[in-house]
Amino acid sequence: MPDALDGDFSRSRAVLIGTWDYRHLGAVPAAEYSFHRMRSLLTSPLCGSWPEDRVSVVDNRARLGELPHDLVLWFCDAVDVALFYYVGHGQYDNDDRLCLALGDSSSDPVLRTTTSLTFDAVRLAFRASKAATKIAILDCCFAGLAAGQDSKLAGAPDTPRSPGFYLMMASGEFNTAWFETTAESSRPQTYFTKYLIDLTESGIPEQPAGLTLGPIFDKVADALVRDGKPAPGRRVSDHAADFVFARNRANPAALKAAPPYLAHAVFNSAPTPPHTQAHTPPDSKSRKVSSATTGDATKLSSTDLDADEMYSAAYRLESDWNNYPKNVATMESLYRTAAESGHTDAMSRLGLLLEGRTCPKLEQSSPGEALDGDINAAMYWYKEAARRGNIFGAFWLGQLYEDRLGNWFDALKWYETAANGGHQGAQAALDGLQHRLALGLGPLAHAHEFEGGDR
Repeated sequence: MPDALDGDFSRSRAVLIGTWDYRHLGAVPAAEYSFHRMRSLLTSPLCGSWPEDRVSVVDNRARLGELPHDLVLWFCDAVDVALFYYVGHGQYDNDDRLCLALGDSSSDPVLRTTTSLTFDAVRLAFRASKAATKIAILDCCFAGLAAGQDSKLAGAPDTPRSPGFYLMMASGEFNTAWFETTAESSRPQTYFTKYLIDLTESGIPEQPAGLTLGPIFDKVADALVRDGKPAPGRRVSDHAADFVFARNRANPAALKAAPPYLAHAVFNSAPTPPHTQAHTPPDSKSRKVSSATTGDATKLSSTDLDADEMYSAAYRLESDWNNYPKNVATMESLYRTAAESGHTDAMSRLGLLLEGRTCPKLEQSSPGEALDGDINAAMYWYKEAARRGNIFGAFWLGQLYEDRLGNWFDALKWYETAANGGHQGAQAALDGLQHRLALGLGPLAHAHEFEGGDR
């Protein structure tokens, strides 16, 4: 299989779509810089130098036109790898379908589908492709909507199935993706793409010469959450997690493996400076990761760790998809002990685990309506965290009230609390729920009543 080490992408296709200037939506300068960084990364020796004629670029397109048709044609000639990347505004329509905004996309839910590139159209193009590996990277709001039951990028029953797909999502189903503003940086970027490229350019110590998608995503997700950014999501099938996306700058063996004409370019060009120091929130804690987190989950003991270390160890287990479900009991124990010690981030993530949102993620599936956790226990820990000023606890409490209980009044209350604390996703959820109520659209498509909890 051609990859970054092989460098032969002559039978592959990458489609990069980015929109930053809008007629009906706010401009996103960060999308422009992220788009161009992704294009430069793919065509660099670090990622195997994708040929320019195998990279289809759609930048700042205004109208949908024949774009869905073009997508099918582009991916139909891909045999090895089909890669799709989008950065810009994401919206959802009245049926909770993901709509990737273009320059003239409407903000009206009724018109979003007809004025945007729907992810359904992207999925159709993937299904028409015979590519062995299919990769989609969505850096937009509400990207998690792509992870529904019908989101597989492999073929339908009457078309050849793909041996593997990898779907990266910068945000959850009804969460926003964050980005830098021009006030923060003269060259602002969207956070998910920034962290992804920064890590790819820097490399990962103790990883092989070729960086595969699995470890890359794990490290990016870990860094985003620790820096107070929204947690990204993913869906993976078969071998796609093992696809070598880039050469590993942090591994000297990668230099030996690189052809002479590539070695200098890969290892002597300066990577983007690390992001974590510049963008860590001023009120966030510096967490020391215990060396125990690199060992067997069954060997972790909360008695050897303080609250910060317990939280870090638990989150490390939460990122270890390969060892689910054996890590769940240890993870819950560490989160619970840290939460009982007053650690508000641990309270919030314990709430997610108890509500039933964590395990579907580890199973690489969408929670949807299949949540079967302890609503009352989750609500208790969300409230404990929120009452101590944790904006994530307040946000997830708002989600619980909206998604699980259909209680819009309390959902609005907690979304507003989190938004006032600076949670951008909560502000988007607040605006979205208020907009739905104003239009008389009712609850979200996946919301349902639950007998229990304090309403």
